[in-house]
Amino acid sequence: MKKKVIFTDDVIGFLSGLPERVVNRFVRIRDILGRDGRLVAPFGEKVSGYTNLFAIRITHGANVRFFYCYDTGDTVYVIHGYEKKGNKIPHRELEKALAIKKELGL
Repeated sequence: MKKKVIFTDDVIGFLSGLPERVVNRFVRIRDILGRDGRLVAPFGEKVSGYTNLFAIRITHGANVRFFYCYDTGDTVYVIHGYEKKGNKIPHRELEKALAIKKELGL
């Protein structure tokens, strides 16, 4: 099912600081999400322990994650991005994503 993918200002700002090859990879994955309505490994994953919170995974040329969630209907919001440096999601990045999700009413 085709979805409309919307970015928050946070994501747009984060993307502007990334290398072009990483942005290009993100655009390809975003296109898959829009076309298929969901992502599977290695492009995406559900964030364990949270309802309606998923992550886009970019591992080529960088280790970057973008949180996204679904709205009712055909809209997906990409809400927050960060550079992953360890094995676990940093607490402050998760908290920021959850705050944005709550602010959007998702």
